[in-house]
Amino acid sequence: MFMVKEHAQWLLLSSSEGNSRSIANTAHILRLLMLRLRRLRNNEAFNTLLMFLRYSPYVLMVIGLKIYVLTLLVNSNSITINDNQYEDYEQKQGNQVNQQQEQHSQLSSSSTTEDPLTLEKQVVLRQLNDTIIKPSFNNRTPDTIWLFFNRIPRTGGQTLVNLLKSLSEDLDFQHQEHVYRTPWQRLMTDEEQRNLATWFEYNFWPKSYDRFSLYINFTEHRSKYVSFRPAYMTLVRDPVEKFISNFRYKRTDPERTKSEMGFRERQKPGSGRKWYWKKLEECVMKEDPECDLSPGKEDFTSSIPFLCGQEKYCLETDNQYALQRAKFNAEYEYSVIGAIEHWNETLTVLETYLPLFFNGATQRYWDKEYSNRIMNKNPKKYKEVPAPVIQKLRNKLSLEYELYEFLIQKLHKQYTTVAKNLEHTTKILSISKDKVHFSNWDRMDIEFAS
Repeated sequence: MFMVKEHAQWLLLSSSEGNSRSIANTAHILRLLMLRLRRLRNNEAFNTLLMFLRYSPYVLMVIGLKIYVLTLLVNSNSITINDNQYEDYEQKQGNQVNQQQEQHSQLSSSSTTEDPLTLEKQVVLRQLNDTIIKPSFNNRTPDTIWLFFNRIPRTGGQTLVNLLKSLSEDLDFQHQEHVYRTPWQRLMTDEEQRNLATWFEYNFWPKSYDRFSLYINFTEHRSKYVSFRPAYMTLVRDPVEKFISNFRYKRTDPERTKSEMGFRERQKPGSGRKWYWKKLEECVMKEDPECDLSPGKEDFTSSIPFLCGQEKYCLETDNQYALQRAKFNAEYEYSVIGAIEHWNETLTVLETYLPLFFNGATQRYWDKEYSNRIMNKNPKKYKEVPAPVIQKLRNKLSLEYELYEFLIQKLHKQYTTVAKNLEHTTKILSISKDKVHFSNWDRMDIEFAS
Protein backbone atom coordinates (compact mmCIF):
# COMPACT_ATOMS: atom_id res chain seq x y z
CA MET A 1 0.00 0.00 0.00
CA PHE A 2 2.77 2.41 0.83
CA MET A 3 4.35 1.91 -2.63
CA VAL A 4 1.04 2.63 -4.37
CA LYS A 5 0.57 5.94 -2.53
CA GLU A 6 4.06 7.13 -3.39
CA HIS A 7 3.46 6.30 -7.05
CA ALA A 8 0.19 8.27 -7.08
CA GLN A 9 1.86 11.30 -5.50
CA TRP A 10 4.60 11.16 -8.09
CA LEU A 11 2.02 11.14 -10.91
CA LEU A 12 0.26 14.17 -9.47
CA LEU A 13 3.49 16.12 -9.18
CA SER A 14 4.53 15.23 -12.69
CA SER A 15 1.11 16.25 -14.11
CA SER A 16 1.19 19.60 -12.30
CA GLU A 17 4.71 20.25 -13.53
CA GLY A 18 3.54 19.45 -17.08
CA ASN A 19 0.62 21.88 -16.81
CA SER A 20 2.83 24.65 -15.53
CA ARG A 21 5.29 24.02 -18.36
CA SER A 22 2.48 24.12 -20.97
CA ILE A 23 1.14 27.38 -19.50
CA ALA A 24 4.61 28.84 -19.54
CA ASN A 25 5.06 27.75 -23.15
CA THR A 26 1.71 29.28 -24.13
CA ALA A 27 2.56 32.57 -22.45
CA HIS A 28 5.91 32.59 -24.19
CA ILE A 29 4.24 32.02 -27.55
CA LEU A 30 1.76 34.85 -26.89
CA ARG A 31 4.58 37.21 -26.00
CA LEU A 32 6.31 36.33 -29.24
CA LEU A 33 3.11 36.95 -31.18
CA MET A 34 2.65 40.33 -29.52
CA LEU A 35 6.18 41.30 -30.42
CA ARG A 36 5.56 40.22 -34.00
CA LEU A 37 2.35 42.27 -34.14
CA ARG A 38 4.10 45.36 -32.77
CA ARG A 39 6.75 45.02 -35.41
CA LEU A 40 4.10 44.55 -38.10
CA ARG A 41 2.25 47.67 -37.00
CA ASN A 42 5.27 49.69 -38.02
CA ASN A 43 5.27 47.98 -41.38
CA GLU A 44 3.50 50.05 -44.10
CA ALA A 45 2.54 47.02 -46.18
CA PHE A 46 0.83 45.39 -43.22
CA ASN A 47 -1.10 48.58 -42.42
CA THR A 48 -2.25 48.79 -46.01
CA LEU A 49 -3.48 45.20 -45.83
CA LEU A 50 -5.38 45.93 -42.63
CA MET A 51 -7.07 48.97 -44.19
CA PHE A 52 -8.08 46.91 -47.21
CA LEU A 53 -9.57 44.20 -45.01
CA ARG A 54 -11.41 46.79 -42.94
CA TYR A 55 -13.09 48.57 -45.89
CA SER A 56 -13.44 45.63 -48.23
CA PRO A 57 -17.00 44.75 -47.02
CA TYR A 58 -18.19 48.28 -47.84
CA VAL A 59 -16.53 48.22 -51.23
CA LEU A 60 -18.11 44.86 -52.01
CA MET A 61 -21.52 46.16 -50.92
CA VAL A 62 -21.26 49.23 -53.20
CA ILE A 63 -20.18 47.07 -56.12
CA GLY A 64 -23.07 44.71 -55.47
CA LEU A 65 -25.57 47.60 -55.42
CA LYS A 66 -24.22 48.94 -58.70
CA ILE A 67 -24.53 45.54 -60.32
CA TYR A 68 -28.09 45.26 -59.00
CA VAL A 69 -29.05 48.68 -60.43
CA LEU A 70 -27.49 47.82 -63.80
CA THR A 71 -29.48 44.59 -63.97
CA LEU A 72 -32.68 46.51 -63.20
CA LEU A 73 -31.96 48.99 -65.99
CA VAL A 74 -31.21 46.23 -68.47
CA ASN A 75 -34.39 44.37 -67.54
CA SER A 76 -36.51 47.54 -67.75
CA ASN A 77 -35.47 48.09 -71.37
CA SER A 78 -36.63 44.61 -72.24
CA ILE A 79 -40.10 45.13 -70.76
CA THR A 80 -42.84 45.91 -73.28
CA ILE A 81 -45.98 47.69 -72.18
CA ASN A 82 -49.29 46.91 -73.75
CA ASP A 83 -50.93 50.31 -74.21
CA ASN A 84 -54.33 48.78 -74.75
CA GLN A 85 -54.47 47.65 -71.15
CA TYR A 86 -54.30 51.23 -69.89
CA GLU A 87 -56.48 53.14 -72.35
CA ASP A 88 -59.49 53.13 -70.08
CA TYR A 89 -57.42 54.20 -67.09
CA GLU A 90 -55.85 57.10 -69.00
CA GLN A 91 -59.25 58.26 -70.18
CA LYS A 92 -60.56 58.25 -66.61
CA GLN A 93 -57.52 60.15 -65.37
CA GLY A 94 -57.84 62.67 -68.18
CA ASN A 95 -61.47 63.31 -67.32
CA GLN A 96 -60.59 63.84 -63.65
CA VAL A 97 -57.81 66.28 -64.54
CA ASN A 98 -60.14 68.27 -66.79
CA GLN A 99 -62.74 68.44 -64.03
CA GLN A 100 -60.14 69.66 -61.53
CA GLN A 101 -58.93 72.34 -63.95
CA GLU A 102 -62.48 73.55 -64.50
CA GLN A 103 -63.09 73.71 -60.75
CA HIS A 104 -59.83 75.62 -60.23
CA SER A 105 -60.72 78.14 -62.93
CA GLN A 106 -64.16 78.63 -61.37
CA LEU A 107 -62.62 79.21 -57.94
CA SER A 108 -60.05 81.67 -59.28
CA SER A 109 -62.69 83.63 -61.20
CA SER A 110 -64.96 83.75 -58.15
CA SER A 111 -62.08 84.86 -55.89
CA THR A 112 -61.24 87.76 -58.19
CA THR A 113 -64.83 88.92 -58.25
CA GLU A 114 -65.22 88.56 -54.46
CA ASP A 115 -62.12 90.69 -53.73
CA PRO A 116 -62.59 93.98 -55.59
CA LEU A 117 -60.12 95.74 -53.30
CA THR A 118 -57.23 93.79 -54.83
CA LEU A 119 -58.17 94.95 -58.32
CA GLU A 120 -58.62 98.50 -57.09
CA LYS A 121 -55.19 98.49 -55.46
CA GLN A 122 -53.58 97.19 -58.64
CA VAL A 123 -55.21 99.90 -60.73
CA VAL A 124 -54.15 102.64 -58.30
CA LEU A 125 -50.56 101.39 -58.18
CA ARG A 126 -50.27 101.38 -61.97
CA GLN A 127 -51.17 105.08 -62.07
CA LEU A 128 -49.93 106.16 -58.66
CA ASN A 129 -48.35 109.44 -59.78
CA ASP A 130 -51.52 110.52 -61.58
CA THR A 131 -54.00 109.33 -58.94
CA ILE A 132 -55.49 111.56 -56.25
CA ILE A 133 -55.83 109.34 -53.18
CA LYS A 134 -58.59 110.50 -50.85
CA PRO A 135 -58.79 109.48 -47.17
CA SER A 136 -61.74 107.35 -46.13
CA PHE A 137 -63.21 105.84 -42.96
CA ASN A 138 -62.88 102.26 -44.27
CA ASN A 139 -61.70 99.63 -41.81
CA ARG A 140 -58.76 97.78 -43.39
CA THR A 141 -58.30 95.38 -40.47
CA PRO A 142 -57.92 91.82 -41.85
CA ASP A 143 -59.12 88.64 -40.20
CA THR A 144 -55.99 88.10 -38.11
CA ILE A 145 -54.66 87.60 -34.58
CA TRP A 146 -51.45 89.63 -35.13
CA LEU A 147 -50.75 93.34 -34.82
CA PHE A 148 -47.68 95.11 -36.21
CA PHE A 149 -46.95 98.55 -34.72
CA ASN A 150 -44.13 100.10 -36.75
CA ARG A 151 -43.21 102.99 -34.51
CA ILE A 152 -42.17 106.38 -35.86
CA PRO A 153 -39.62 108.21 -33.65
CA ARG A 154 -40.87 110.93 -31.29
CA THR A 155 -44.60 110.30 -31.79
CA GLY A 156 -45.59 108.91 -28.38
CA GLY A 157 -44.99 105.30 -29.30
CA GLN A 158 -43.79 104.23 -25.85
CA THR A 159 -47.03 105.50 -24.32
CA LEU A 160 -49.03 103.24 -26.62
CA VAL A 161 -46.70 100.31 -25.93
CA ASN A 162 -47.29 100.73 -22.20
CA LEU A 163 -51.04 100.76 -22.85
CA LEU A 164 -50.77 97.56 -24.92
CA LYS A 165 -48.89 95.85 -22.11
CA SER A 166 -51.52 96.89 -19.59
CA LEU A 167 -54.41 95.70 -21.78
CA SER A 168 -52.73 92.41 -22.69
CA GLU A 169 -53.41 90.94 -19.25
CA ASP A 170 -57.15 91.61 -19.54
CA LEU A 171 -57.66 90.88 -23.24
CA ASP A 172 -55.41 87.78 -23.10
CA PHE A 173 -52.91 88.57 -25.82
CA GLN A 174 -49.13 88.83 -25.71
CA HIS A 175 -47.06 91.89 -26.54
CA GLN A 176 -43.52 91.54 -27.87
CA GLU A 177 -41.08 94.43 -27.85
CA HIS A 178 -38.23 94.35 -30.32
CA VAL A 179 -34.71 93.91 -28.92
CA TYR A 180 -32.42 96.37 -30.70
CA ARG A 181 -28.96 94.89 -31.19
CA THR A 182 -27.80 97.35 -33.85
CA PRO A 183 -28.57 101.08 -34.13
CA TRP A 184 -30.09 100.92 -37.65
CA GLN A 185 -32.59 98.14 -38.16
CA ARG A 186 -35.29 100.28 -39.71
CA LEU A 187 -34.29 99.39 -43.27
CA MET A 188 -34.41 95.60 -43.63
CA THR A 189 -33.30 93.15 -46.28
CA ASP A 190 -35.74 90.80 -48.03
CA GLU A 191 -34.48 87.92 -45.91
CA GLU A 192 -35.06 89.84 -42.67
CA GLN A 193 -38.59 90.73 -43.79
CA ARG A 194 -39.33 87.09 -44.61
CA ASN A 195 -37.95 86.04 -41.22
CA LEU A 196 -40.26 88.50 -39.46
CA ALA A 197 -43.24 87.25 -41.47
CA THR A 198 -42.32 83.67 -40.54
CA TRP A 199 -42.02 84.69 -36.87
CA PHE A 200 -45.63 85.91 -36.93
CA GLU A 201 -46.77 82.70 -38.60
CA TYR A 202 -45.37 80.61 -35.74
CA ASN A 203 -47.45 82.49 -33.15
CA PHE A 204 -50.78 80.76 -32.64
CA TRP A 205 -52.00 83.09 -29.88
CA PRO A 206 -52.94 86.77 -30.37
CA LYS A 207 -49.70 88.74 -30.52
CA SER A 208 -48.77 92.42 -30.87
CA TYR A 209 -45.29 93.51 -31.89
CA ASP A 210 -43.71 96.99 -31.94
CA ARG A 211 -40.53 98.05 -33.69
CA PHE A 212 -38.89 101.11 -35.21
CA SER A 213 -39.23 99.84 -38.75
CA LEU A 214 -40.25 101.06 -42.17
CA TYR A 215 -43.44 99.61 -43.64
CA ILE A 216 -43.16 95.88 -44.43
CA ASN A 217 -45.34 94.22 -47.05
CA PHE A 218 -46.25 91.00 -45.22
CA THR A 219 -48.52 89.90 -48.06
CA GLU A 220 -45.48 89.75 -50.33
CA HIS A 221 -43.17 88.03 -47.84
CA ARG A 222 -45.55 85.56 -46.19
CA SER A 223 -45.29 81.85 -46.93
CA LYS A 224 -47.56 80.20 -49.48
CA TYR A 225 -49.30 78.22 -46.73
CA VAL A 226 -50.64 81.35 -44.97
CA SER A 227 -53.55 83.37 -46.31
CA PHE A 228 -53.60 86.33 -43.90
CA ARG A 229 -51.25 88.99 -42.57
CA PRO A 230 -50.82 91.15 -39.44
CA ALA A 231 -52.88 94.29 -38.99
CA TYR A 232 -50.94 97.57 -39.27
CA MET A 233 -51.13 100.60 -36.99
CA THR A 234 -48.86 103.50 -36.04
CA LEU A 235 -48.82 107.07 -34.67
CA VAL A 236 -47.83 110.40 -36.24
CA ARG A 237 -47.10 113.87 -34.95
CA ASP A 238 -46.93 117.45 -36.23
CA PRO A 239 -43.76 117.40 -38.43
CA VAL A 240 -42.18 120.57 -36.99
CA GLU A 241 -42.89 119.51 -33.39
CA LYS A 242 -41.46 116.08 -34.14
CA PHE A 243 -38.31 117.59 -35.71
CA ILE A 244 -37.74 119.85 -32.69
CA SER A 245 -38.38 116.99 -30.26
CA ASN A 246 -35.89 114.75 -32.07
CA PHE A 247 -33.23 117.49 -32.07
CA ARG A 248 -33.56 117.98 -28.32
CA TYR A 249 -33.96 114.30 -27.47
CA LYS A 250 -30.51 113.51 -28.86
CA ARG A 251 -29.06 115.99 -26.34
CA THR A 252 -31.09 114.96 -23.28
CA ASP A 253 -31.23 111.16 -23.42
CA PRO A 254 -28.05 109.98 -21.60
CA GLU A 255 -27.32 106.97 -23.80
CA ARG A 256 -28.01 108.79 -27.06
CA THR A 257 -25.96 111.82 -26.00
CA LYS A 258 -23.02 109.66 -24.92
CA SER A 259 -22.94 107.70 -28.18
CA GLU A 260 -23.28 110.82 -30.36
CA MET A 261 -20.57 112.74 -28.53
CA GLY A 262 -18.23 109.74 -28.44
CA PHE A 263 -18.64 109.16 -32.19
CA ARG A 264 -17.86 112.80 -33.01
CA GLU A 265 -14.95 113.04 -30.58
CA ARG A 266 -13.30 110.02 -32.19
CA GLN A 267 -13.56 111.67 -35.59
CA LYS A 268 -12.39 115.09 -34.48
CA PRO A 269 -11.47 116.06 -30.90
CA GLY A 270 -13.73 118.82 -29.59
CA SER A 271 -16.48 118.28 -32.15
CA GLY A 272 -18.62 116.32 -29.67
CA ARG A 273 -18.88 119.21 -27.19
CA LYS A 274 -19.49 121.63 -30.04
CA TRP A 275 -22.34 119.44 -31.29
CA TYR A 276 -23.87 119.20 -27.81
CA TRP A 277 -24.09 122.99 -27.34
CA LYS A 278 -25.43 123.61 -30.84
CA LYS A 279 -28.65 125.66 -30.86
CA LEU A 280 -31.69 124.70 -32.91
CA GLU A 281 -32.08 128.20 -34.37
CA GLU A 282 -28.52 128.25 -35.70
CA CYS A 283 -28.77 124.69 -36.99
CA VAL A 284 -31.89 125.47 -39.04
CA MET A 285 -31.13 128.97 -40.27
CA LYS A 286 -27.50 128.23 -41.20
CA GLU A 287 -28.54 124.89 -42.77
CA ASP A 288 -26.17 122.81 -40.69
CA PRO A 289 -25.70 119.22 -41.99
CA GLU A 290 -27.66 117.94 -38.98
CA CYS A 291 -30.67 120.03 -40.02
CA ASP A 292 -30.22 119.57 -43.74
CA LEU A 293 -33.58 118.82 -45.36
CA SER A 294 -32.57 119.40 -48.97
CA PRO A 295 -34.09 117.07 -51.63
CA GLY A 296 -32.45 113.69 -52.12
CA LYS A 297 -31.02 113.34 -48.61
CA GLU A 298 -31.65 110.06 -46.75
CA ASP A 299 -34.13 110.42 -43.90
CA PHE A 300 -34.75 107.78 -41.22
CA THR A 301 -36.94 109.86 -38.88
CA SER A 302 -39.76 111.39 -40.95
CA SER A 303 -43.19 109.83 -41.37
CA ILE A 304 -43.06 109.33 -45.15
CA PRO A 305 -40.32 106.64 -45.11
CA PHE A 306 -42.06 104.72 -42.31
CA LEU A 307 -45.33 104.58 -44.26
CA CYS A 308 -43.80 104.26 -47.73
CA GLY A 309 -41.78 101.05 -47.37
CA GLN A 310 -38.38 99.46 -47.72
CA GLU A 311 -37.53 100.81 -51.18
CA LYS A 312 -34.62 103.20 -51.60
CA TYR A 313 -36.75 106.05 -52.96
CA CYS A 314 -38.79 106.00 -49.74
CA LEU A 315 -35.81 107.38 -47.82
CA GLU A 316 -35.24 110.36 -50.12
CA THR A 317 -36.47 113.70 -48.84
CA ASP A 318 -38.89 115.66 -50.99
CA ASN A 319 -39.76 112.63 -53.14
CA GLN A 320 -43.27 112.99 -54.56
CA TYR A 321 -43.63 109.31 -55.46
CA ALA A 322 -42.65 108.29 -51.90
CA LEU A 323 -45.44 110.57 -50.62
CA GLN A 324 -47.95 108.93 -52.96
CA ARG A 325 -46.88 105.46 -51.85
CA ALA A 326 -47.17 106.47 -48.19
CA LYS A 327 -50.73 107.71 -48.82
CA PHE A 328 -51.55 104.50 -50.65
CA ASN A 329 -50.33 102.30 -47.78
CA ALA A 330 -52.09 104.48 -45.21
CA GLU A 331 -55.40 104.20 -47.09
CA TYR A 332 -55.33 100.57 -48.22
CA GLU A 333 -53.11 98.73 -45.72
CA TYR A 334 -53.24 100.38 -42.28
CA SER A 335 -56.13 99.82 -39.89
CA VAL A 336 -55.50 102.92 -37.77
CA ILE A 337 -52.94 105.73 -37.89
CA GLY A 338 -53.40 107.87 -34.80
CA ALA A 339 -52.00 111.27 -33.88
CA ILE A 340 -50.58 112.45 -30.61
CA GLU A 341 -52.40 115.81 -30.99
CA HIS A 342 -55.75 113.95 -31.29
CA TRP A 343 -55.21 111.37 -28.59
CA ASN A 344 -58.81 110.78 -27.48
CA GLU A 345 -59.94 110.29 -31.06
CA THR A 346 -57.04 107.90 -31.57
CA LEU A 347 -58.02 105.79 -28.56
CA THR A 348 -61.65 105.65 -29.67
CA VAL A 349 -60.79 104.55 -33.21
CA LEU A 350 -58.26 101.99 -31.95
CA GLU A 351 -60.84 100.58 -29.57
CA THR A 352 -63.35 100.14 -32.41
CA TYR A 353 -61.17 99.15 -35.35
CA LEU A 354 -58.79 96.87 -33.40
CA PRO A 355 -60.90 95.51 -30.51
CA LEU A 356 -58.79 92.38 -30.11
CA PHE A 357 -55.94 94.54 -28.77
CA PHE A 358 -57.55 97.84 -27.65
CA ASN A 359 -60.94 96.92 -26.22
CA GLY A 360 -61.47 99.27 -23.25
CA ALA A 361 -58.39 101.38 -24.10
CA THR A 362 -60.07 104.73 -23.31
CA GLN A 363 -61.26 103.61 -19.90
CA ARG A 364 -57.89 102.09 -19.03
CA TYR A 365 -55.88 105.13 -20.15
CA TRP A 366 -57.94 107.57 -18.08
CA ASP A 367 -58.17 105.28 -15.04
CA LYS A 368 -56.98 107.20 -11.98
CA GLU A 369 -54.63 104.35 -11.07
CA TYR A 370 -53.02 104.23 -14.53
CA SER A 371 -49.79 106.26 -14.53
CA ASN A 372 -48.19 105.70 -17.96
CA ARG A 373 -49.81 108.63 -19.74
CA ILE A 374 -48.17 111.00 -22.21
CA MET A 375 -45.70 113.24 -20.46
CA ASN A 376 -42.71 115.37 -21.37
CA LYS A 377 -39.72 113.49 -19.98
CA ASN A 378 -37.28 116.26 -20.94
CA PRO A 379 -36.25 118.00 -17.69
CA LYS A 380 -34.90 121.07 -19.50
CA LYS A 381 -36.97 124.16 -20.18
CA TYR A 382 -36.51 125.78 -23.56
CA LYS A 383 -37.39 129.15 -24.96
CA GLU A 384 -40.12 129.36 -27.55
CA VAL A 385 -38.81 128.66 -31.03
CA PRO A 386 -38.81 131.85 -33.15
CA ALA A 387 -41.44 132.13 -35.88
CA PRO A 388 -38.91 132.38 -38.79
CA VAL A 389 -37.37 129.05 -37.73
CA ILE A 390 -40.77 127.38 -37.61
CA GLN A 391 -41.74 128.83 -40.98
CA LYS A 392 -38.54 127.64 -42.60
CA LEU A 393 -39.05 124.15 -41.20
CA ARG A 394 -42.65 124.12 -42.45
CA ASN A 395 -41.45 125.03 -45.95
CA LYS A 396 -38.78 122.33 -45.88
CA LEU A 397 -41.28 119.75 -44.56
CA SER A 398 -44.09 120.60 -46.97
CA LEU A 399 -44.55 116.98 -48.15
CA GLU A 400 -44.56 115.80 -44.54
CA TYR A 401 -47.37 118.25 -43.79
CA GLU A 402 -49.31 117.06 -46.82
CA LEU A 403 -49.15 113.50 -45.50
CA TYR A 404 -49.92 114.63 -41.94
CA GLU A 405 -53.07 116.51 -43.01
CA PHE A 406 -54.14 113.50 -45.09
CA LEU A 407 -53.82 111.22 -42.05
CA ILE A 408 -55.65 113.66 -39.75
CA GLN A 409 -58.56 113.78 -42.21
CA LYS A 410 -58.66 109.98 -42.32
CA LEU A 411 -58.58 109.72 -38.51
CA HIS A 412 -61.37 112.30 -38.19
CA LYS A 413 -63.56 110.41 -40.69
CA GLN A 414 -63.02 107.17 -38.80
CA TYR A 415 -63.84 108.87 -35.50
CA THR A 416 -67.05 110.51 -36.73
CA THR A 417 -68.17 107.14 -38.12
CA VAL A 418 -67.83 105.29 -34.81
CA ALA A 419 -68.38 108.06 -32.25
CA LYS A 420 -72.15 108.18 -32.76
CA ASN A 421 -72.37 104.48 -31.93
CA LEU A 422 -70.35 104.78 -28.71
CA GLU A 423 -72.59 105.99 -25.91
CA HIS A 424 -70.23 104.56 -23.31
CA THR A 425 -66.75 103.18 -23.43
CA THR A 426 -66.33 99.43 -23.21
CA LYS A 427 -65.97 98.35 -19.61
CA ILE A 428 -63.00 96.26 -18.58
CA LEU A 429 -61.64 95.24 -15.20
CA SER A 430 -60.10 98.02 -13.16
CA ILE A 431 -56.43 97.85 -12.32
CA SER A 432 -57.14 97.41 -8.62
CA LYS A 433 -59.46 94.41 -9.13
CA ASP A 434 -58.38 90.83 -9.47
CA LYS A 435 -57.60 89.75 -13.02
CA VAL A 436 -57.87 86.37 -14.62
CA HIS A 437 -54.45 85.06 -15.61
CA PHE A 438 -54.06 82.19 -18.05
CA SER A 439 -51.22 79.73 -17.82
CA ASN A 440 -49.61 78.06 -20.82
CA TRP A 441 -51.65 74.91 -20.19
CA ASP A 442 -54.88 76.95 -20.17
CA ARG A 443 -53.90 78.52 -23.49
CA MET A 444 -53.24 75.11 -25.02
CA ASP A 445 -56.61 73.81 -23.79
CA ILE A 446 -58.42 76.78 -25.29
CA GLU A 447 -56.59 76.41 -28.62
CA PHE A 448 -57.31 72.70 -28.95
CA ALA A 449 -60.91 73.14 -27.84
CA SER A 450 -61.51 75.69 -30.55
